[in-house]
Amino acid sequence: MRIRNSWLAFLCALGIAACSGTGVTDNGASNTPPSGTGVSGAVDSSLLNRHQESANLVYAFSGFNTTSGLPVASAPVTQDTGGCTFRYNLAGLGAGGYTVALTKDGGATFPRTANVTVVGATAVQDFAAARVVRVGPTRQFTDPSQVTGTVQSGDAVEIDAGVYNGTEAVWPSTISNLTLRGVGGRAHLVAPATILNQKAIWVTAGRNIAVENIEFSDAAVPDRNGAGIRADGSDLAICGSYFHDNEDGILGGDSGNVLIEYTEFARNGGCPPGFGCAHNMYIGAASRFTLRYSYSHHASIGHLVKSRARENRILYNRIMDEADGTSSYVIDLPNGGLSYIIGNLLQKGPNADNSTMVIYGEEGLTNPDHGLYIVNNTFVNNFGSGTFVAAGGSTATVQNNLFVGNGTLVSGGGPATQTSNLRTSAPNFVNIGAFDYRPTATTPGIDQGTAPGLGGTFDLTPIYQYVHPTNREPRPTRNAIDIGAYEYAP
Repeated sequence: MRIRNSWLAFLCALGIAACSGTGVTDNGASNTPPSGTGVSGAVDSSLLNRHQESANLVYAFSGFNTTSGLPVASAPVTQDTGGCTFRYNLAGLGAGGYTVALTKDGGATFPRTANVTVVGATAVQDFAAARVVRVGPTRQFTDPSQVTGTVQSGDAVEIDAGVYNGTEAVWPSTISNLTLRGVGGRAHLVAPATILNQKAIWVTAGRNIAVENIEFSDAAVPDRNGAGIRADGSDLAICGSYFHDNEDGILGGDSGNVLIEYTEFARNGGCPPGFGCAHNMYIGAASRFTLRYSYSHHASIGHLVKSRARENRILYNRIMDEADGTSSYVIDLPNGGLSYIIGNLLQKGPNADNSTMVIYGEEGLTNPDHGLYIVNNTFVNNFGSGTFVAAGGSTATVQNNLFVGNGTLVSGGGPATQTSNLRTSAPNFVNIGAFDYRPTATTPGIDQGTAPGLGGTFDLTPIYQYVHPTNREPRPTRNAIDIGAYEYAP
């Protein structure tokens, strides 16, 4: 069968439409890509679906026309480890002309296309932001607050590294798909003495806003909930940033999805008399909250992580009081929700404000799903007593966790399924005093875990492990899975 100039062929390749016959070709040519060369490049993060409900791909079409038939190759857009940058690599293309096309959310529409001629080597084709607005001491705009009235949906605002004193900004609700990033290093936004919006250094009111490589500090307002970011819009992504010494690191996120990755939170929080408590991060009733490859520590009385989201994915983080932190809960999910806590380093310090580490449903299971999956974490309790997991009436699965120190392993729940967990007082980590919980050859639990399987449709098997600070690496695969957040690799 031969299909020419037809979207049916493209949809067939994606598995969206049925294919009949055999030997589908593009203008008579085989779909097997010729070997030898390819196309690679960077993709600006402003063009991507950061929440990854569906993958962004780059397709190569033979000839300079995306409707010429089937694509001859495709490649996923992948995120660089430890960064907020993205790339693709279309391998195995022969010499000739191609249209390379970036998909929108993995679908059959292309917000960016480009014509590329490959001649004997890999060609480079980047996909840039729709428009870049630059801010810095030597730019037309010297402060981010000066561009809130001029930005357009789809813009990338690039802020030169440096300290911006006394700046605040409200990114308007009429703007969507906005990317705000520090370049050449982090842009450090120090809160003004009086925050006029009475909320935060930045208020993100629009839809699908991404914040990259920005530092927020010293936010305080009269109601004691001054935040680095107040998330008043929907679908917020934060990458490679740093929130410290604010009343709240981030507050809000009552709509859409919230993603935080490769980011540090330190010394935010407080519970002043006559006011409610503030926290390192406090996520509202989002559809989904994802926290990964991040470092939350030394919250002041408040929680290290708090979320009311209907679904929580807390994956491969370091969440700790360390030697002198005074946080309340390490993780607080007060309204329950479908929650996956996988591959984290969780520690309660000797000066903590209470004795429970992870608590679920303390204020009632008002979220619709009560599934709680706590898999392959390393818990260390330096408080001396208390509870590692308060499951709060959930249907909890607690598997392959390494528990160090005294305290009740699991309380509450209805009932919890506990499989292949291990408690020890002699973990023999690389350096427990320095909070380096990587295993040595004598760490208990090596090769003693069991395959976690699925939690609903979510694969519970850890694929990464945390690298300090705010990074990740693939988790090795050898023998049976180890108990805890790391896989021992001799």
